[in-house]
Amino acid sequence: LALRLLTDENGNPNDTAGEISRRFAEVMVDEYQDVSEVQDQIIRAVSQNGQNLFMVGDVKQSIYRFRLADPTIFIHKYLRFKDAAEARDPEPRRILLRENFRSRPQILDAVNAVFSNIMSTELGELAYDENAALRPGADYFGAVPPPELICFELPEFGEDEDRPDKIALEAAAVAERILALVSAGTTITDRGAERPVAFGDIAVLLRSAKVSGGIYRRELVRAGVPVLSEQSGGFFQSPEVTVMRSLFSVIDNPRQDIPLISTLRSCLFGFSPDELARIRICDRQGDFYSALSAAAAGGNKKCAAFLSTLNALRRFAPDAELEALIREIYIRVDFMAIASAAPGGADRRKNLMLLFELARKFEQSGYRGLHRFIGWLDSMEARGEEPRAGAEARVSAVRIMSIHKSKGLEFPVVFVCDTARQFNKSDARGSVLIHPQLGLGPKLTDTERGIEYPTLAWRAVAARMLRETLSEEMRLLYVAMTRAKERLYITCAFASPEQTVGRIDQSVTAPVAPQALLSMSSPAQWLIAAALADKGRSLLLKIQPASGGRKAAEDDGFLAEPTHGERALTDLASRLDWEYPYPASIFLPSKITATELKSRVWQDPESAGLLPAERRTFRRPDLLRGEKPLTAAEKGTATHLCLRHIDFAKTGSLAEIESEIARLRESGRLSGQEAAAVDPLTIRKLFSSGLGQRILAAAAPMREFPFTLLCPARTLFPDGGDDALLLQGVVDCCIEENGVLTVIDYKTDRVSAGGLPARARLYEGQLRAYAYALRRITGKPVGECILYFLHPGEAFSLNLQSEML
Repeated sequence: LALRLLTDENGNPNDTAGEISRRFAEVMVDEYQDVSEVQDQIIRAVSQNGQNLFMVGDVKQSIYRFRLADPTIFIHKYLRFKDAAEARDPEPRRILLRENFRSRPQILDAVNAVFSNIMSTELGELAYDENAALRPGADYFGAVPPPELICFELPEFGEDEDRPDKIALEAAAVAERILALVSAGTTITDRGAERPVAFGDIAVLLRSAKVSGGIYRRELVRAGVPVLSEQSGGFFQSPEVTVMRSLFSVIDNPRQDIPLISTLRSCLFGFSPDELARIRICDRQGDFYSALSAAAAGGNKKCAAFLSTLNALRRFAPDAELEALIREIYIRVDFMAIASAAPGGADRRKNLMLLFELARKFEQSGYRGLHRFIGWLDSMEARGEEPRAGAEARVSAVRIMSIHKSKGLEFPVVFVCDTARQFNKSDARGSVLIHPQLGLGPKLTDTERGIEYPTLAWRAVAARMLRETLSEEMRLLYVAMTRAKERLYITCAFASPEQTVGRIDQSVTAPVAPQALLSMSSPAQWLIAAALADKGRSLLLKIQPASGGRKAAEDDGFLAEPTHGERALTDLASRLDWEYPYPASIFLPSKITATELKSRVWQDPESAGLLPAERRTFRRPDLLRGEKPLTAAEKGTATHLCLRHIDFAKTGSLAEIESEIARLRESGRLSGQEAAAVDPLTIRKLFSSGLGQRILAAAAPMREFPFTLLCPARTLFPDGGDDALLLQGVVDCCIEENGVLTVIDYKTDRVSAGGLPARARLYEGQLRAYAYALRRITGKPVGECILYFLHPGEAFSLNLQSEML
């Protein structure tokens, strides 16, 4: 709206903007790297189109793209403006502020070493050259060790032990480092003099404090480190404050379902979900307060007690000051005692007292009333303001906060932790991507097959969004590292840090190629690459081995730690000579179909594999001609489809069978080619045979019966042991005669009558599997397995007397 009021249809400042511009001699804007396109146009409109505009910013600290900040606006001006000494009036000019008056030279050297190796126009959107490098401007006593990049090794645990929490293990190691710094009397500079470092001088910065902050707080407190944290939403999202805000809303207006139900479910009143459901039944049409009143009138004592307390507080609220109302609530519902008894009771009491102080501050500002106080708290939360009591601000405790919240702050000692957390790239993975410059990038959806395909537009937008996301992550890392004044520690945790470092070292260059950085998955990998490129001159790369939890596998002879001398040689020999105790299991498939078992009887007992691969000749696809002819396998499939769906009662003559085939083609069961491939004469011969008459006489023959079941491997393979295999298959036909099953399998092989016995032997394993499956599934015995070869029109009965039947 403001932009439309100040500009014309072409985006140029209008008369209103000109009038407003004349009111200002100069327009000065700080943090210009975080403005959006709309904000930039508004600022230019009220500054005589930028003629009396003074901008201050550092694009390397632009970390609010998720709020529509566009760092390219600042970058464009930075690259276009001339240096102040070269520019002439009225040309725009730039003044480079290179000196840093916050950090020690060792910190700045590390920052310059890291970002000169990883930040570029391709990734980071700005070249980290001499103009971007930081120069020390502050005076400090003596010298300190360079910043450290510490890679913690995660301990190995046995299969019967719980998997360790990676974040908790790293947090515990950080707590040890913090205690060591304080107990060793490490000194820092404070107001021109040296003094020992205190807990209040230390900050732990996290990329995602909502995810990791609570774990870090827990581990630091467990180690005896005092903590002030703003994780998990901080003050406003703490359970005790949420309950109080819901109760405030109910006192102000009880006919608000969400605050009312939240209050009832809280620890103050303890209504269970079942109780709330029974209350709702009392009045299904009205709001929940009406249902609650109906339940109380119906004799529900718990509801009546709640309404009595609520009505008392509502009568007290209009004439009382907010401090008195909050005190009355605390006393009436015993909230202080309840909060103290909960986990983290001391912090909960502090939050309740801080709420008391906020009410006092609100009324001292001249405002009154519970409704306004609720709105004031809501506006504080919306602005991201985190209230802090005066007494709490003076407590010497380690601060835990997100990197975003640390922007603009400084700390003598900084731990940048959890840097091995992987980048969140979800924004560049949606089905439809939108970019302010590139526009729309949709995927192509095949609605018939339910498959999405990336288009060129989608790939282009995804690639740009990914680079912008990683550029923002790089600037976020820059902000984190530049918060430190004297000591900087960066931590990460990997299962095998040596392997991670070794893998990165194989492709590292100085500077690191942007393409290599794009393939990395976390800030820790960027930092490792930068430290290796810098050869450890400004950022020390340290690997801290796991301190516990590693379990030696004594049962198989492996040692957790290397030994020396003869013992080492013995150990090496035992490792090299070790053989897997279940060699047959190596070749066992996890799933097998009955069809794959057809040639098992001809298997060479000396062969290496249990199921030798069958040699197949694949026909070349005929893509340029019209409809291609069916293969022999496809013709066999067409015959099986016909036998599956044909009406057995209409197989008495060749004409009936031809009519059935036509019906199947018209109904879509068979295609035109498939219908033409079915030989009606072979089907007529089947049903005129003795086997066909048995099929027709059966009460309910099973056709194309699919099965899937687990079976012991020894059932199919003599050396299979007790491993379980998944057996799958489809039985062509099965009939029941006098409680005994007969398995029938149709074959379309073209074979002479004399070659039937040899060909039937190929399918013995397949028929055994069918018989085993049907016996397992139905609980009935299988008396006979018959192969019916359609083209010679002959049936062959297999004698399968084995435990499978």
